[in-house]
Amino acid sequence: MKKMLQIDARASYDNRLFLAQALAHGADEGKIAHDNADTIHQEITALSYKLITIKAEDFSSQSELRKHAQEAFIRTSLGLEYGSQGALDKAVRLLNKNRIIKFFQIGNTLVDKLVERTQNMLKNAVLLPLETLEIPVYNEWERQFMKGILEHKLVIDTPQVILREISSPRPLTRLADLTSVNIQLSHIEHRLSYMQALPLERVFAAEYPPNVDDDMAREVTRALMINLILYRELDFHLDEEDRQNFHDIAYDVESGEIRKTAQARLLNWIEHYLDLAGEPDEVKAYTAAYWRECLKILTA
Repeated sequence: MKKMLQIDARASYDNRLFLAQALAHGADEGKIAHDNADTIHQEITALSYKLITIKAEDFSSQSELRKHAQEAFIRTSLGLEYGSQGALDKAVRLLNKNRIIKFFQIGNTLVDKLVERTQNMLKNAVLLPLETLEIPVYNEWERQFMKGILEHKLVIDTPQVILREISSPRPLTRLADLTSVNIQLSHIEHRLSYMQALPLERVFAAEYPPNVDDDMAREVTRALMINLILYRELDFHLDEEDRQNFHDIAYDVESGEIRKTAQARLLNWIEHYLDLAGEPDEVKAYTAAYWRECLKILTA
């Protein structure tokens, strides 16, 4: 019990948490009575104990006890931030009127929904052929990002059109973190819609290099771009000669980029193609951004 209380104290003074900021704001402004502050603290402590009792496998492990106690604070903090829309004065009023368990339940629901969406994306954001290997539309960095979410960890600083690196994992502590995750998942979801709009029988019939940096969606897109520029055909077959010819025709040595005329032709083509396929505006907008990023990578 003493060890749990020590863990509780450390978690309660984590300034990253909106809950800690709201409690400090209420104390500074004299809007949380001393007795009520004690009640709030006792409720959070009891909630921490409950999570530890339910989830802990090794009660001698301080790191495990601290993890579950921190979870109680984080979920409660997320629920409070959500309910108050990030306004400290409103958060103080909510703390004075409601039991802590209510905010924990809200935060718990928010995280559970995010985990469920991530699980579905890992499973379903894949092109499934009849006889050949499947093609995930997410790359290896994005796979690691999603696996981190399943452990309630965030490994990106901001959402990116294509993840090409990840940062050190940290807990999901703010609503802004959940928003970043949802935006990144939406990017993968829109990429899936774009890829599914392609003629998949041709996609799977083409041969691709064995080493594509664990990013098959980018390789498929690159092959399509090169075929469109060289042959004005919707095709995915590609060899080294095609790559070199594309470089000679489309690459501008002075700017170090794909020529603007080639970029415009490709972007106009994919917008028109997705328009004919009946894809919504958000998919078309994302795909245009995705193609721009793929064009940058082509010159890297």
